[in-house]
Amino acid sequence: MLAFCHASAVATFQVLNVVVEPIQAALKVSDTEYSLMQGLAVAIFASVLGIPAAAVADRGNRRRVVLIGVVIWSGASVACALSRSARELFAARMLVGVGEVFLYPAALSLIADVAPSRRLASAIGAFGSGGPLGTAFALIGGGWLLRHGDRVALAGLEGEPWRVAFLCCGIAGALAAVLLGSVPEPGRRRVAPSAAATAGIAGNLAATLLHLRRHWQLFAGVSGGMLALSYCVFATSSWSPTMLVRVHGMSYATAGPVTGVAALVGGALGAGVVGVITDRVEGNGHRDAALRVSMGIAVLFMTTMAGAVLTPWAEGAALLVCATYSLLGMPTVVGGTALQQISPPEIRAQVMAIQVLLVNLLALSLGPFTVAALTEYVFHRPASVGYALAWTDGAGALAGIVAFAASRRAFRKQRG
Repeated sequence: MLAFCHASAVATFQVLNVVVEPIQAALKVSDTEYSLMQGLAVAIFASVLGIPAAAVADRGNRRRVVLIGVVIWSGASVACALSRSARELFAARMLVGVGEVFLYPAALSLIADVAPSRRLASAIGAFGSGGPLGTAFALIGGGWLLRHGDRVALAGLEGEPWRVAFLCCGIAGALAAVLLGSVPEPGRRRVAPSAAATAGIAGNLAATLLHLRRHWQLFAGVSGGMLALSYCVFATSSWSPTMLVRVHGMSYATAGPVTGVAALVGGALGAGVVGVITDRVEGNGHRDAALRVSMGIAVLFMTTMAGAVLTPWAEGAALLVCATYSLLGMPTVVGGTALQQISPPEIRAQVMAIQVLLVNLLALSLGPFTVAALTEYVFHRPASVGYALAWTDGAGALAGIVAFAASRRAFRKQRG
């Protein structure tokens, strides 16, 4: 059920990336303005409400926190479908981020209570596979609607398939809310009482911040490396379809299904496989398995996207984009695993909420924006979006490798 909720949340977020031209034509927005709807709009409310929601999750009913998030992002998707101006769409997108930050911290805390410690990465991998499935739903479905939108109408939205796409995401979210009712709240694993466990919500948050301050070098390295990978993820997912259109001559109706199938097959498989690989590396005695695997992911980000941009063949570019899309669900798995492994049980959700806050404020906002800004203000040509994307992914991947390498010793020491 958590993976299904994850898929619904990601579909609501990702569908904007395959309906670029129809929305730009209908609402008159530039690439840079569009990138703000992709990133900054989602980050605004998320940055305010994520940590309080996680503090409630650490002490209360986590399933209920997730359910509230599902209701919010489903309603936001319907609001996107009904938007009649760029301002209205921007405002609706702000609510999408609220749902996301209600989901991840509470979900990972739930998973840590039901999964054996030796299978934690595999369990988080199963949850993480929902993200690529949601991406596939958005991209394949969005591409299909662009091709056949004149034959599809929902709620009187004839002739505007991008609105129908948002409405479909809202319907999927409503189904997720109904199905979530079948999942019970699991019992929490017993831990020794601590200041964080016995304090109120405000005191619990203070204990969390104190723990992060005491171990700031470790968390800065792990969190910073995961932020760098997330920066690559959001840049890639936001502009890969557009890169295939502008650089390799595809249409959005073709690029959407291509990237959607890549997310469905490669992304979902990659998220599951990386969890199993991480557990096996850990089982071989490497206590820093999550960081080792993360460095490999960074290297792949750097090479596959550069290849997709530089190859002269559209078919080769599509295959390399598929390879890159297989990486998109991996940072959720290795990042969630690493942060759960070094966080006390009573503050896990809040640590994840702080990470999600940073992802929204930095990676989500800057990833899509960097590509758009480089395209418009450095390269000065719409067709240069490929070079902008390759440079963005390369810089993010390199920063991640440096951060992970610097924190490996402290990570092993913290785990004992």
